[in-house]
Amino acid sequence: MPLNYASKLDAAILERARVELGEDEQRREQSVAIIREWLKKQPHLVNCPIDDLFIVNYLRGCKYSLEKTKKKVDNTMTMRAALPEFFKGWNPFRPELQAVLKTGTHLPLLDYDQLGRRVLIMRPGCYAPYLHKAEDIEKSNFMVMETMVAGDEQFFIAGLVIVIDFAGVTLDHLNERPFAITKKLMRFFEEAAPFRPQSINFIRTSSTFSTGYKLVSSIVNEKMKQRFKVHGAGFESLYREVSREILPKDYGGNGLSFAELTDYWKTKVENNAKVLAEAEKLVADEAKRPGKPKTSEELFGIEGSFRKLDID
Repeated sequence: MPLNYASKLDAAILERARVELGEDEQRREQSVAIIREWLKKQPHLVNCPIDDLFIVNYLRGCKYSLEKTKKKVDNTMTMRAALPEFFKGWNPFRPELQAVLKTGTHLPLLDYDQLGRRVLIMRPGCYAPYLHKAEDIEKSNFMVMETMVAGDEQFFIAGLVIVIDFAGVTLDHLNERPFAITKKLMRFFEEAAPFRPQSINFIRTSSTFSTGYKLVSSIVNEKMKQRFKVHGAGFESLYREVSREILPKDYGGNGLSFAELTDYWKTKVENNAKVLAEAEKLVADEAKRPGKPKTSEELFGIEGSFRKLDID
């Protein structure tokens, strides 16, 4: 049965999906039907979308592995329910979230890179650590990402490049951030996010970089670590990973500046407020899960073991 959405992908990206993901029209339609029927039989996933595009995005992100797709969908809904500090209260007009959006902690670039990938700049040192709760930072970041991926089929085929800019990061930023927040964030991206980070690039590494790097490295899997690339203080090696043409002016590129990108995404998220409010409902209902309900302790470890990290 033909899928019920109009794809905007060009022939080159569809060919890439065929070569890299093994996608063709027949496999796409059959796989969507299988996942949809599976979802209908999962009482705890009653709130999960079953539209064609939602399922296709997960299939592509999982390279058409049906079992991996089922696991990722379940994990997404389960972890969104278990992490209200990230996925509830998605109202961009709340004063504390307005304050975070104005800082530009997560700035997706507007153009794809030379390999057709989305590029996301993370700036963990661009805000005063005492002024914002870590939970509000991540809630805002997830709203930006949810807005970024909406309707973007190419993202789930070509993947994502992450640039983590350590400019301005101090020991205060690390000390004020509970280790549990970072652990939960990494667990979500590894086990639930339906997209593939192609590379994770660390730039403008400050004196605190080694501490932050060791912290992150201690809680991510080996596959993720293999995608880490450290570029040091300059931008020349970053240009070899991401086309200079699309990078912000702040990095010597021709793209929008940090200030312009911050304004763009703040407005974009605000205009997406109704959709974001509806997205809060995309959670599993553990009371209806067949067998034993999953708990936060099971998903992320015992909360008390991951309190604020003390750094000398």
